[in-house]
Amino acid sequence: MDNTHYYISRISDFLRENRDGMTISEISNGLSMSRNTIGKYIEMMFLSGMVDVRTVGKAKIFFLSKRIPVTTLLNYLSSAVVQTDDRYHIQSANISAAEFLDTDLTQLTGRNILDLLALQGLKQEVRTKILSSDRPLVFASDLELVRSDQKRFVWLTVADVVMYDGAKGHYFVIEDVHEWKEAEESKRRYYALFHALAAETDERVFVMTPELVFTYVNPRFGHAFKREPQSFIGENRVNICDNHAKPLIQEAARYVCSRSEPYRTLFSIQERDQVRWFDERLFPVQDNKGEVREIIGFSRDITGFQEGGSAPVLLASLMDLLNEAVITTTPAGKVLSWNRGAELMTGYPRDELIGSTALSIITPELNAGRDLVLETCNGEEIKDLKAIIRARGGRKKRVLLSTSRLSFQENIVSGVCIVIREH
Repeated sequence: MDNTHYYISRISDFLRENRDGMTISEISNGLSMSRNTIGKYIEMMFLSGMVDVRTVGKAKIFFLSKRIPVTTLLNYLSSAVVQTDDRYHIQSANISAAEFLDTDLTQLTGRNILDLLALQGLKQEVRTKILSSDRPLVFASDLELVRSDQKRFVWLTVADVVMYDGAKGHYFVIEDVHEWKEAEESKRRYYALFHALAAETDERVFVMTPELVFTYVNPRFGHAFKREPQSFIGENRVNICDNHAKPLIQEAARYVCSRSEPYRTLFSIQERDQVRWFDERLFPVQDNKGEVREIIGFSRDITGFQEGGSAPVLLASLMDLLNEAVITTTPAGKVLSWNRGAELMTGYPRDELIGSTALSIITPELNAGRDLVLETCNGEEIKDLKAIIRARGGRKKRVLLSTSRLSFQENIVSGVCIVIREH
């Protein structure tokens, strides 16, 4: 039995009683539930917009969001919007959807959206395309349906989504375009709908050309760079990235455009005073000839979600895809991990260095003067320190070295992460 809604309801009620916010530890103690369980469901609630977070010192304070839920905003749209489960059974719908489907809103839950559309003349060939396992994640088509004994032209968009509880589902957006005289008006309205939804998410949402030129960024994206969203329009994506992130982003865009398939990547960006990690998903938008004319991106900051355990697992699985040398150590300086980039840069295989004191091997001159691991554990994280490392065979390389603390438990330093880039 899925207890997701039970736990989220308990956490919501508890936060409602404590409007100033609470840490994960405080929620855990108050509800007599494990920190791992609380961390898991708090992350779900944060991603869905149910809770917000602020940082006080080193503590993260979670509190119920005061934003208007997206489901409420959808009732102000003229477009019919229906959310279904993976089998196309309706879970929720806005008022316009009930009017379009000619039924009471309370009677929609549990009914199959495709069966309801079939009553209005949805052709079997379109139904087959929607049900096809190899259709695009976002499917769009113009249709001719019968409403109130009159033929009407509509525009249907079906998008595959993952809900906050991890369940798969679909969104149907239906717009009556019969009275629209020009295609540009239709395009304008759909862009307005997209922008309205993008503005409500905590993810960084952007649209760019196949050449990586921005055509849209949402407020969250602009806020991260302390710029107005409009100021990014016409700028190339790679111009706001670290040099080491540029080839990853370019390769992702080439994949999306060449295969017309989504792509997911992980990379880090130096933002002001710290290195931040991002989980980014890119989706193709095709024209009527099947060519990619735009790329929609969703970028999620995963830097701060170590507590729930998902970020460390993700980072560990993808670490070997990074160009940089990434080394993790214990607080005493013993090597815990040594990625493929470190092997290529130093010539030392990971099997030889796991458990050793790596910095004393590859940076003897630097290590003799200061203990970078100890400094980092004491809160003096290092950013782009110019250094010389010794690769196997005595070869010297000029590098930039950065460090950060690993803390998977509150106020307990678990180790140090060292990132080395050739300079």
